Amino acid sequence: MTTYPYGLKENPYPSSPTPTEQDAKILGGTRHQEAKDAIVNCISDLYRKVSRRNSTDDDFRLITVVQDVGSGKTHLALHIKTLKTRQDIATSYVDLSTISPKTNEGIYNAIIEGFGKEIFAELRERLLWQICERAQKGDMLARKVIGYGFVDRLKGTTMKQKTEDIVYDKKPILKEHLATYLQFNHSSHESTVLKNIILRESDRITNLDELHGRLGAIAKFSHDLLGKVILFELDEFDSNEATLEFIKSLINAHIPASVLLLITTPSVYLDVQRVNPSVFDRLEKANYKIDLAGANSIDELIEIAIEYIKEADKTERFNKKEQQELAAKIRVLCDEFPEFRNVRSIINILNHAVEVASRMGESEISEAVIDETIKQTYPGLKIKGSIMEVPISEFIKIKRTSGTTQNQVKQAVSNLINYAHEMGNVSKSNKPNPSFDAVYSDPFGNKIGVTVVMDSNHTKNFETISNVVKSSAFVDKLVILTNTSIPQSGQATIVNVDKSKVIDLLYFNNKYTERKLEEPETEKIRMLAKTICVI
Repeated sequence: MTTYPYGLKENPYPSSPTPTEQDAKILGGTRHQEAKDAIVNCISDLYRKVSRRNSTDDDFRLITVVQDVGSGKTHLALHIKTLKTRQDIATSYVDLSTISPKTNEGIYNAIIEGFGKEIFAELRERLLWQICERAQKGDMLARKVIGYGFVDRLKGTTMKQKTEDIVYDKKPILKEHLATYLQFNHSSHESTVLKNIILRESDRITNLDELHGRLGAIAKFSHDLLGKVILFELDEFDSNEATLEFIKSLINAHIPASVLLLITTPSVYLDVQRVNPSVFDRLEKANYKIDLAGANSIDELIEIAIEYIKEADKTERFNKKEQQELAAKIRVLCDEFPEFRNVRSIINILNHAVEVASRMGESEISEAVIDETIKQTYPGLKIKGSIMEVPISEFIKIKRTSGTTQNQVKQAVSNLINYAHEMGNVSKSNKPNPSFDAVYSDPFGNKIGVTVVMDSNHTKNFETISNVVKSSAFVDKLVILTNTSIPQSGQATIVNVDKSKVIDLLYFNNKYTERKLEEPETEKIRMLAKTICVI
């Protein structure tokens, strides 16, 4: 039996870059939860208004969801579709990018398919029982539809039994009488939709009027018979003129008891403004404009990542401590690699990491697991600016465990000079000088003093550097390593040490302390020392 980290029985992260409805049942992240609440509130408001009366074209709502690729827009839409809320919504999700060409018939069929079979099965049953009720009240057309006649009365067969046979497909409905019954009781669009539902068939769509009429009929019967509000989710809508004309017509149609949710990216949204200002104006007037700004923030990504494991964790093995440790690793990963800083990418890397941890027999997603995962899925990915070619596992470990960086860098610089002394490149002074963190003589006999000034308080750094410079008379050359930007001085060499240099120094220091430095690394160490002007 395959074992997964944190005692999980299966990999909690989806493997597909495009989420499925099953994947979307889990929704993490504050911004996504807020967006979900806004959508549900919109639907709830509409539901309350139409739940006890007939719906009108005033009972239509428009929602736009706009954010970058990979931010979880589709996941949010599918999550809404999976909700079993008290207001009872029937949702059709359609990815417009999969429809080509975008004909009226193609779009309509995609919307019908987007609902799934459940709503139409439920509608079919309700409609057939409605016909039965009318037949029981003496409606001759309804009786003909279910095929109830003189012979049935003689046999003692009830209208309910005849209807049950049709509901459970034991007997066919009489199509010719159904058409007459529907045309007598309903409009042409409603008749077509009801016929298609009852007979489980589909009539062609030839124009926008038919498309709007049939969608309106579906919304009407869903509201009247099932007490449901319809949610049309149209994802990946683009700025193609044909698409925009369809979107405009759908908004103008004001389909009763329905919500139209449009999903796109900021770039497309701006294109819409340029290509079709009329559509853009309608989008700007949406009842709810949901911008998932912050959806790709590191905090949001961490919340989403942790929610997947919490949902799959049946034994509560994934405790607060392990959540915090995983969060710290994800934070370092996203800080260093912007390519991981979206929902899709971080979920993908974690899906692979869980599988790698399983193969390695690791009980958690460790630094080593992340390192191996990136080697496999992102070969060639390196820490930017790293001279020592720090492995990602070591980078994460250093970033997570580094405490007072100034003291650690001081120790690293001291050991860097120790290493150069051992290699015979410099001569380290045995007499400590309180003004400097290290003093050594170069091969030409020049006395070099090195001081690290990297306090988080930059004002304090200015004062410290000023005092150190006063001691420059004690050495032939003074090198000051700092994280504070100050102008160069004629009395000292000021070196600004960025985070990649800090990581290189700490990585070197760890390997030096543990006596794990190898011969090929000598040149890298020399280059590191040269870039910070220490040797």
